[in-house]
Amino acid sequence: MTRAAGSAAGFPAPDFCASVRFVKSLFAARLPARRLLGPGLFLAVAWASLVLAAQPCRAARVAMSGQFYAYAASYANRLFTPWTTVRAQAQDAFAVWQRLRLRTDFTSDENLGFTFWVQVDNTPWGNATYTVDNPAPAIEVFKAYLQFKWPGTDVEITAGKFSTTLPQSEAFTGSVVLDSEYPAVAVEVPLGEGASLQAAVGRPLGYADALESATGRATDVLDLAWLSLPLTGEGWSFTPWAAAARLARTPAPAPYAGALGGPPDLGYIRRQVLSLGYFEGRGGFAGDAAPYAWAGAALKRGMGDFTLFADLVGGAGAWADAPRNARRGLFADMALEYAGSDRVTPRLFAWWGSGEDADIGNGSERLPTLVRTWNSGLSYLFFTSETIDNETTLVADPTGSWGLGLTLDKIALVEGLSSRLTAAYMRGTSDPAAFRRSVALSGQGYMVEMGRNLTLNEAIVALNFDHSYAVTEQLTLLVETGWARPLGFQASVWGPSMAGAATDSVKVAVGLLYTF
Repeated sequence: MTRAAGSAAGFPAPDFCASVRFVKSLFAARLPARRLLGPGLFLAVAWASLVLAAQPCRAARVAMSGQFYAYAASYANRLFTPWTTVRAQAQDAFAVWQRLRLRTDFTSDENLGFTFWVQVDNTPWGNATYTVDNPAPAIEVFKAYLQFKWPGTDVEITAGKFSTTLPQSEAFTGSVVLDSEYPAVAVEVPLGEGASLQAAVGRPLGYADALESATGRATDVLDLAWLSLPLTGEGWSFTPWAAAARLARTPAPAPYAGALGGPPDLGYIRRQVLSLGYFEGRGGFAGDAAPYAWAGAALKRGMGDFTLFADLVGGAGAWADAPRNARRGLFADMALEYAGSDRVTPRLFAWWGSGEDADIGNGSERLPTLVRTWNSGLSYLFFTSETIDNETTLVADPTGSWGLGLTLDKIALVEGLSSRLTAAYMRGTSDPAAFRRSVALSGQGYMVEMGRNLTLNEAIVALNFDHSYAVTEQLTLLVETGWARPLGFQASVWGPSMAGAATDSVKVAVGLLYTF
């Protein structure tokens, strides 16, 4: 992570000493911070606060930057049908969206600073905060973190809410396991030329009430720790990494369904972290907590004008619980890029993920993930890290599938215009019997969904052609198009009305991006 340099004219320098006194007062006031943060994160924040308080009081430099975009998008059959899984209208055929992010950097010196982001998240016109007459409040904290170097060393410490992306080779955006913002404490330790050690511990999910009695019921939390060892040399990089999580829950053996007094609803994350067998029989975990673990590596190797990228990750969760609750799997990807032309950068890519067998009673065989944002060539198939938001893609699940693709990136035919063409083929690796049983247990769209999770008999071909034009140095015009065709969607899994109606999905989006 980096902080913006310099200061913005017209903004007075804040009293940095007052900030120090405020941090100290939080702990002096004996607020229930330990219950709110958890013991590990509480101690880390307290430690960081002591370091902050020990620094000489100096006026902080202030720099502001941000990003605003607005775009219009038109869809046809975004989920391959005109409706959702309950046959309601899937999405308006036309919508205008906008998002604002404002970043403020407070810098005491080159070794100490604080970054604060607020945003009005991606919202369609006429909805929520953009509703006429009685808008809903929508400003939220996107990131807020302290970053400093331990005095006398190059050890960098970051504490607060910031972006975490587990290692992934550069040909693929995001991460197949975790790419999101959540509160944590991270440490980066230089180990010499071309090597460093990175580690973090945090709490992505926590449903504890800060005023809840410590003797009351167990709280529902997800604690996560990860470790990586980036290694770089001339023409190559290699990053092994590992992560471990603990999903703690209330003692009642009930599914994560958000029932009163029961465990919280994990939202879409339940599809990525729980097994299909979790809902079989009585449902729920047998124990009060379930461990999860991952290990992987990201590789980059230059060979003249060619560069090879590759990733391998394995993960498992709830292995000590009932067999039906276990989830384990593998995922691998590879890409070959040619950079010998100044007009276009072609890239071939492929991926494979283990799929479900026919028996959900023995758990799931797809890789468990948390917040998955993996993509290649910013394909219309997957979650996108493109400027125009994820709402404009199919968000198909790459785990439990294999595929091939070709990207022609950085096409430069006209000055100021950059284009990208991506074609991809995707096929499932899961036995249809597993998805059929899951639909029978919890309904279509709860744990698996047509068009996002594919059986080994189903496939999708997709094409997208995207453009960005620099109107000025800070203003960019964006145009995105996407098309996808379903192949062999099974009526025996999704139902004849859904599978029979599956047809081509089409998207056209036009937007403006202002960066300041």
